[in-house]
Amino acid sequence: MKIKFLIALFLVLAYVPGISQIGDAAAAKTKLKGIYMYQFAKKILWPEEYSKGNFIIGVYGDEDVYKQFNVSYTNKLIGNQTIKIKYCSSIEELKNCHILFVTSSKNDAINQINKNVDYQTLVVSESTNLASSGAIINFIFKDSKLKFELNKTKAEKHDLKVGQNIIKLAYNII
Repeated sequence: MKIKFLIALFLVLAYVPGISQIGDAAAAKTKLKGIYMYQFAKKILWPEEYSKGNFIIGVYGDEDVYKQFNVSYTNKLIGNQTIKIKYCSSIEELKNCHILFVTSSKNDAINQINKNVDYQTLVVSESTNLASSGAIINFIFKDSKLKFELNKTKAEKHDLKVGQNIIKLAYNII
C-alpha cells in the first residue's frame, strides 16, 4: 500500500512539467494540489464521527480552484464516503468540512478561519510559514517544485492521525 502511494505520487510529480506545458501553469499547480489533498484524505485516519456521510472538501477563496476541484473530485470515494466539493465564500460557511483548502487570497484570515472551522477539520493553506501559524498542512514552492509543510503537533491536537506516507513526504515537519 505504501509503495503504491509513493509510486503514484512519484509518477504525478514526474509529469508536472508536462502538465504545465499542456495548459496554464496555474491550473497545473491547482491540479497537483488537488492530487495531494486527495492523498491526504486517504492517508489520514479520521475520527469516527467523520466516517459517515459525504466527505466534504471545502475551498475558501478562489472560485476557479473550487471549479477545478469540483470537476476532478466530485463523486470519487474516500473509503466508502463520496467526495463533495463545497465553495465557501464567507467565514460563516466554513463548517462541516473534512478538509478546508484556503487559497492564497484568504491566507491573511487564517486566525479567523481557525476560529470558525470544526475542530477536526484539516486546514490546508498555500503561503509561506502558515503551517507554523495556523494551517495543519501548507503548500510551498521550493526549487520550482510543489512541496508541503506539516504541523504534526497541531494535527495530533485536533485528533487527526497523519499516515507515515504523508510524514515521509513532508518537506518540513513542525
